[in-house]
Amino acid sequence: MDAKQQLTFTHITISQKEQVEAIRVAFGNTQYVYTFASLFAWQADEGYEICLQDDAFLVKNNAAGDNAYLFPCGTYDGKKRMLDSLINNGCAELYFVSDEDKSFLEAEYPGRFSFKECRNDFSYLYDKDEQIELSGKDYKNLRHQINIGRAVADNWEIEPLCEGNVERALALNSRWAAARNIKSVADTRAAETALRNFDDLAMWGLIFKADGEDTAYIAGSFVTPEIFDVSFCKVLDRRCDCYIKWALYCALPEETKTVDSEEDLGIEGLRTHKLLRRPKELTRVWKGVLN
Repeated sequence: MDAKQQLTFTHITISQKEQVEAIRVAFGNTQYVYTFASLFAWQADEGYEICLQDDAFLVKNNAAGDNAYLFPCGTYDGKKRMLDSLINNGCAELYFVSDEDKSFLEAEYPGRFSFKECRNDFSYLYDKDEQIELSGKDYKNLRHQINIGRAVADNWEIEPLCEGNVERALALNSRWAAARNIKSVADTRAAETALRNFDDLAMWGLIFKADGEDTAYIAGSFVTPEIFDVSFCKVLDRRCDCYIKWALYCALPEETKTVDSEEDLGIEGLRTHKLLRRPKELTRVWKGVLN
């Protein structure tokens, strides 16, 4: 079988979830972008297509270019087989290359790839317990912002997101976009996709009422039982943002110790906000380009 025949890409379907997640978990990939929930929700906007084999999967990222892919996930041999095929067919770019992946490429293909650090794509990881306690002067400003948000309403009602109230979250999603005069935003569409497939994607989240009115929802998925990825957070009153996130930390299962708040996309205000919350770690990623 030649290299072109080996790599067949298809749209991502719910039926692939079990196999994709089994591969990802088995080989210890904890980058949120590789979770099935993220791949499925973002496939329309990122132009994702998947090549799914028994021991590995590879995602084509059409929105980034004709020859753009996420670094493959799976066994050592499976990743090598897929990369060999890409290189033979003129693969140009690999995205979300971790430090470990970079070492793999340098060992297997010495001198074949050039690397660029992608700071805008670094994930922000937070210690859940630390974010709940917020002890010490370093968190003074954040405690203040949480108190401001809590004081917006006399009565807060917080419910787990589920099939019975997901339509309310979808309505919040639309109101959030309309309030910002946004007609077409990738994040809004991806969130809608995730919410409409909430149970099938095994997502988890909360919906908030402030003095009887729906005002926010926050949703994501478990990368592992110990790591929760915050995929979408829509808050109608921006003053409540820190309070909503703090309430999420408080509601997460005890075994969950780390919260992934994803990247900042190089947006100055978003980066400032994420750094204000004092991450315990930023996950470094690279872009690898075939020389």
